[in-house]
Amino acid sequence: MFDSIRKLLGKGAKPAQAEAQPQPQPQQQPSPAPAAGPQDSAIPAEPDVGQIYAFCTRPLYAFSAPETGRYAAIKVLGVSDMIVVVAVLDGIWQSHPSLAQAERARLLTQHRFVHTGRAAVFGTDRKAWDIAGAFTAPRYLGLGALTDDERARAASILRGESGTSIAALPFANHAPEGEWRWAHDREALQQEAALQSAEAVRQRAAQEARYNDRLKGLTFEQLLSETPFENWSPSPPFPPEGFTVAARAALHAACRDIQALGDKPRKTEVRKVLKRTVEWFNAADEAAGNVIETEEREDIMTALEEIAHAARHKALVPEIDEWRDW
Repeated sequence: MFDSIRKLLGKGAKPAQAEAQPQPQPQQQPSPAPAAGPQDSAIPAEPDVGQIYAFCTRPLYAFSAPETGRYAAIKVLGVSDMIVVVAVLDGIWQSHPSLAQAERARLLTQHRFVHTGRAAVFGTDRKAWDIAGAFTAPRYLGLGALTDDERARAASILRGESGTSIAALPFANHAPEGEWRWAHDREALQQEAALQSAEAVRQRAAQEARYNDRLKGLTFEQLLSETPFENWSPSPPFPPEGFTVAARAALHAACRDIQALGDKPRKTEVRKVLKRTVEWFNAADEAAGNVIETEEREDIMTALEEIAHAARHKALVPEIDEWRDW
């Protein structure tokens, strides 16, 4: 569960949208609500159970209209040292709702794309709790009471039970905006999703082409001039600084060892160096308490792949995966 928290939350990624044809939620047009006055409470520094926040929803895609003109609300259902449990409410308003209006709203049920009626309740990283950064025009409305169902949902997520959801706090933008548009503007929403998917495919292809070009001309001099794992900061959520420094040194040592074998090192000798380096990562990861998770794993595998290509023995790349324990 916490691997998902670290990597999904740290990037603030949007949940993936897949094309499907579920039934839309009941039609509900935005209803006007009076804007709150100057006596509004300041946004609390820390999350607490029962807090309700309103905000202006953000566009779902780069191809969506830049302004939505719609407002939604969230409610904090539970808080622990690591997790905040957030529920998205099902109201959509034309301006910030009042606390009373938000309290009358129920939990949002999701039906767009592949969703099949699941409540929009999720856990998010407490350390990344930032209402002002996650939302547009956020407003703290006050404290609301929790139902027994809401308390049960919070307890399930805080226990890390199977099937519960973990997401970045900005997901609370996407759920209400996506559900409203699925019910009221579905055709345009699907067109925008298709455009976004096509753009993502184009970007991945371009990135892969650039990476393949890099591999073709890669040298050990180039690898030794670079700093591996520059994205491993801060710690947490990434590994401790000492682990990162040692990991960089291990990769550079492997480059120097293979470089010392000459311009055309034998495959068996390159294999020995690569395997020794992987075994170093195995031991270091265990000693550090298994700090290699999804993003670190991908970065290490990429670095080892690049060493194999620089040695002109790319056929060794599939073997690398067989040696690792992480």
